[in-house]
Amino acid sequence: MSEPELLAFDGRIYTLEPGRPLATVLAARGQNLIYVGSDLEAARKLLSPEARTLDLGGRPVLPGLIDGHAHLFSEGIKLAELDVFQKSRAETLEIIRREAAARSAGQWIVGHGWNQEIWPGRAWPTRAELDTVAPHNPVVIDRVDKHSIWVNSPALGLAGLTDQTPDPPGGEYLRDDGGRLQGILIGQGMWAVKNLLPPLDDAGLYEALLRGQAEMISFGLTSLMEAGATLRHLALLRRGYQSRDLKIRIRAMLLGLEKQDEAYLAAGHRPVRHLFEERLSIDGLKIHADGSLGSRSAWLKQDYADRPGHRGEHFFSDEQLLTMMSRARANGLTVSVHAIGDAAAAQALNAMEKVFKAQPGEDLRWRLEHFQVVGEGDLERALALGVVPSIQSVGLMSDLAMAEDRLGPEVIRRSYLWRAVLDQGGLLVNGSDGPVESVNPFEGLYAAVTRRNLAGQPAGGWRPEHCLSRLEALKSYTSWAAWSEFNEYRKGTLKAGKLADFIVLDGDPLVCPEEEIKDIRVLKTIIGGELVFERPA
Repeated sequence: MSEPELLAFDGRIYTLEPGRPLATVLAARGQNLIYVGSDLEAARKLLSPEARTLDLGGRPVLPGLIDGHAHLFSEGIKLAELDVFQKSRAETLEIIRREAAARSAGQWIVGHGWNQEIWPGRAWPTRAELDTVAPHNPVVIDRVDKHSIWVNSPALGLAGLTDQTPDPPGGEYLRDDGGRLQGILIGQGMWAVKNLLPPLDDAGLYEALLRGQAEMISFGLTSLMEAGATLRHLALLRRGYQSRDLKIRIRAMLLGLEKQDEAYLAAGHRPVRHLFEERLSIDGLKIHADGSLGSRSAWLKQDYADRPGHRGEHFFSDEQLLTMMSRARANGLTVSVHAIGDAAAAQALNAMEKVFKAQPGEDLRWRLEHFQVVGEGDLERALALGVVPSIQSVGLMSDLAMAEDRLGPEVIRRSYLWRAVLDQGGLLVNGSDGPVESVNPFEGLYAAVTRRNLAGQPAGGWRPEHCLSRLEALKSYTSWAAWSEFNEYRKGTLKAGKLADFIVLDGDPLVCPEEEIKDIRVLKTIIGGELVFERPA
């Protein structure tokens, strides 16, 4: 049986290839591009008369976008939960009240997305507020960063937490002025309640996986890095590819926080790439070194400016971190470290230096995830080590409302240094951290280019000297992201011999007014020459 063929023509095709930046015609056979250029007849001659045709109608075309840091399973789960993202305090409580009214007493209510930093007064919410709207149901609502939760009294009671319960290692139970539990559990403190939630069975988790995929490909994402996979996740990914339910390409990083790397290696597995027609790679380790800025659990070298005496939380000792990294290096796993605070970044870089000295290697492409706050000289140290900064520009839209208050004027100067990375010869990998932020990459592109939120504030951009150009922002979702996963020869640009992953848009992010970038919609998503999403007319 011959391979399927595709001829796409009359497009404004941005190849991102330096030698041929623009084209009008693409031809594919099987998964691969066999022609990229502007001679329609030359392309026709390479294909059989049975080739499927796609008239692009003059629309902009980009290489398939790559989310460099996401949580696909968690994104799919979030889509089935209460959505309070960007909602006001009153709206959030009303959504929870309506849900409680529709449920039987004792049933859990689970949601995601609250952010006290966008509420007037910016005060933490309380369990008393939840008790008022849901007195008979245990409630757990993730903060937008997923590093703290808001719970009510029934949830605290089921967890056995009282006012006398001490804070756990690596976590905190916020208390009011009288020492009573406020209903906010941070870091490792979340799991006292989260571990009580009814677990999804494999069927439910598989449904979440497919839900997340459908959303992502509708936004033009053809690849992603799964930033923290478990062995259970890997089994479901394999099932999805074997059944051909899964189309999106995934690079999976094993979740170090749950010792999934140890379990994977103990079972005799080693890093693998390009399984299932180049759709699945399992080749990395994701380590959490600290928490988040929004929950004040990111690990700082100095006190939080808006909470004296507090510097956040770190998850591993220096020795533990070094052991994990050394094991990963010995077994060929690429390491990515979640490090939002400057103390966490320094700890990660210290360990990387020791590992690289003891086990040298060329072009390892280890990464620092989020790369938000770095100490003096640590940006330069990271680039000298060949460490790749991974950012989530879409998250800046949430952070700009509180980052200066959290960090103070001196530390903010060393934060969100996108332009400095590029000016010093580094590359940036961009992503969403979904479900923490919107997985829509056009909102991420907008934030990278403008450093403003969706409302267009602040008018001139927040610290605009670190804005990216449109082309740089686009590369952070395409060619640079492909390079970071050792796949620059197969994707990230459109060129004969590369994968036929591309998207068709209703607007042009390289020439439209800046404020319109966030509103661009994907009309078609093609993965491996197959049309996997088409927006209804």
